[in-house]
Amino acid sequence: MAIPGNKDTRDGLLFSLPFLIVFVIFMIFPLVFGLIISFFNWNILGTPSFIGLENYFALFRDSKFYSSLWHTFEFVLMTTPALLLLGFAMALAVTGGSPLKGVMENVFFVPYIFSMTVVSTLWAWIMQKDFGIFNQLLVATGHGPVGWLTNEKMAMWSVALTTLWWTAGFNMVLFSAGIKQIPKEVYESAQIDGASWWQVVRKITVPLVAPTTVLCLILQVIASFNVFGQVYVMTGGGPYGTTRVLVQYIYETGFKYFKMGYSAAMSYILFLIILVISVVQYLLLGRKEEA
Repeated sequence: MAIPGNKDTRDGLLFSLPFLIVFVIFMIFPLVFGLIISFFNWNILGTPSFIGLENYFALFRDSKFYSSLWHTFEFVLMTTPALLLLGFAMALAVTGGSPLKGVMENVFFVPYIFSMTVVSTLWAWIMQKDFGIFNQLLVATGHGPVGWLTNEKMAMWSVALTTLWWTAGFNMVLFSAGIKQIPKEVYESAQIDGASWWQVVRKITVPLVAPTTVLCLILQVIASFNVFGQVYVMTGGGPYGTTRVLVQYIYETGFKYFKMGYSAAMSYILFLIILVISVVQYLLLGRKEEA
């Protein structure tokens, strides 16, 4: 069958076809299928039965859904501001005049190339209560050991610290790219006028990397809302469910209790939450830039 259009169009379609096939099979189809099964009661082995919006009504009566959602918001609030600030600080360090900026750039970014499982296992060992490095240092200085991953008040902060160490390098790369786009003449003019380093950062760098900040903020919020691996490996959602995030609850509901329709419904509620927050952030920060 001939493909309509001129030769360039045909060649473009043919070259794009392998990607489009993979994209439809592994992205579009799961999204559509997930939405469909969210209206069914299905335990994988049985026959799906249509129940309409009952799964969506049920999750709003589910206390575990609310607690998992709150823990997710808690993680977002813990990590997002810190990751933005640390990423920006790293970017300032690697774009400055230090002779070690090349070394710092590599050191800051290396953790990000490790897999989530490796990073989580490493930090779970570092924070281990009896033999972990952190507690060994505390004991050596005359303090008692801390239950970094077993204490209800410390567990989520420990996961957040791990995430901070692991992913700050990604924001550093984005901020570095934004800073490098600022014309050098702007900085030279500021130096001639006698501006201090802090004044240059506050009056020039921060405003001019605002688009990059918006991008980092949106990407970071999305990533933090989808947190799962670190929590699952380091705490398993404990102690007493205090670190169980929404993605983990969705996973357990679908693959442990085989409530696929209910799990899909929660997935789409999470998708809507992320979508609304991302759009609001973009609109508000975009208007602020225009003003």
